[in-house]
Amino acid sequence: MIDHSRIMQQKDEKEYHLYHALCKRGITTFRDDENLRVGDRIRYTLLEAIERSRMSIAVLCKDCASSTWCLDELVQIMKCWNNGKNRPVLPIFYQVEPSDVRRQRNQYEKDMMKHEDRYGKDSHDIKAWRSALREVANLSGVTCTVK
Repeated sequence: MIDHSRIMQQKDEKEYHLYHALCKRGITTFRDDENLRVGDRIRYTLLEAIERSRMSIAVLCKDCASSTWCLDELVQIMKCWNNGKNRPVLPIFYQVEPSDVRRQRNQYEKDMMKHEDRYGKDSHDIKAWRSALREVANLSGVTCTVK
């Protein structure tokens, strides 16, 4: 059983099917804020859920680097994978090439440059986000490029 999966901001039929297939198998899946209770502190609730997870599925789409929330979640997922907890991470590259994520090219490059303009190229967040993107793209995963 997987305790956490974040479907990253992709609103189409394929995402809908993936989400419902995971739920049908009893996998707790976080998508937007529908699993959060009113009054929850969203950021901390999601990061705590990641921390408690036994496994993470990171769905990376072409626009996920535009969201600092998604990037923060990815950093947390990779921390759990890296820091001795050895939590499995399954990356799904949805309509994006793993090499674009790894090297932060195309839309990933544009989004990261916007973040650099806002936070500064040498900020802790920028470095953590870039590192998490490289790390997750170096993992064996699934690439779905069918449109």
